Amino acid sequence: MEIERRHEHYLLTPGPLTVPMATKQQMLVDRSPNSPEFAQLTRDICNYVLEIANGTETHVCVPLQGSATYGNEAAVQTLVPRDGKLLVIQNGYYGVRLVEMARGLRLNHVVLELPLLPLPSREDIEGVLAEHPDITHIMLCHAETGTGVLNPIEMVAEVAREHGKRLIVDAVASFGGFAIDVAGLDLEAVVISPNKCLESVPGVALVIVNKKSLEASAGRSGSVTLDLHAQCKMMSETGAWRWTPPTHVIGALGEAVRRHRAEGGIPARGARYRSNWRILVDGLRQRGFTTLLPDDVAVPIIVTVHDPKHPNYQFSRFYEALQKQGITIFPGRLTSAGTFRIGVMGDLQASDMYVILSAIDTALAEIGVTV
Repeated sequence: MEIERRHEHYLLTPGPLTVPMATKQQMLVDRSPNSPEFAQLTRDICNYVLEIANGTETHVCVPLQGSATYGNEAAVQTLVPRDGKLLVIQNGYYGVRLVEMARGLRLNHVVLELPLLPLPSREDIEGVLAEHPDITHIMLCHAETGTGVLNPIEMVAEVAREHGKRLIVDAVASFGGFAIDVAGLDLEAVVISPNKCLESVPGVALVIVNKKSLEASAGRSGSVTLDLHAQCKMMSETGAWRWTPPTHVIGALGEAVRRHRAEGGIPARGARYRSNWRILVDGLRQRGFTTLLPDDVAVPIIVTVHDPKHPNYQFSRFYEALQKQGITIFPGRLTSAGTFRIGVMGDLQASDMYVILSAIDTALAEIGVTV
């Protein structure tokens, strides 16, 4: 039986994603950044983000123009004092980016560099804290989509709280698909990207920040544009952004959060992704592929797969054979062996996974590869 194809093009990267048409259509609407309607749209988005993060009473949501990396840098610039010290937990590509950011900011920092597996442990972190008692903040990536692991932020938050440290979480890829209790975990900040589990488009970062910490950060940022305190102050006083906001992106995000709520929020969104991931992983293994990670540590929004050991296989040829069928995948990151990645976030259902598996069969046949 032929499987219905729901999209002309499937964008199966770690983000941006295959975006619902209703969300994309909102980018066709021209909005005034100074209108009361746009201010209300921004507030509605931020209020929903705080609601699903359990942060309405304890935190604020600060939107910032640019990619989520801008949000990470803004969080560090704003929240880590000049006499502070940052511990970066690095066990993947996006952890490396956080280290590069700390170095670029000339921030006093220390790196806990770990292999892909095992995941960071309490002993790993407490060892560094014992050696560097002057550490004030800890930062790590929750869903490390460069390789596909899900880091244990609950354990890290517990260690941070016990030792009097503040935790900043890069939840760029995970927020909206995985529960993050910012109040319960007493998080300093959580950085979010709309173009992952919220299924919107890139162009803005959202930073959930502890209210008291943000209030204490006035004048701390060494950047004019990446100052979360100044941005939040302006928006709370006037409802307006400090600089020209990406109005079309915010329009899309407004629709995306509406759809997120209508689907059933984080539980329903996460369940759909887990279903997609399970079908894809099982189908790939049935075809002879091996995945990089065991299922119990893999983040179920992306699958990292070892390249086939076949003389005819080249990733570029495999990629092009899929592209001709309207399917885009991604190369792997930071692995000793060759890998590729397939994302299952976005406007994707179980039926789409079978479309993708069928396309993989066609691509392998075209390039003369058996797995």
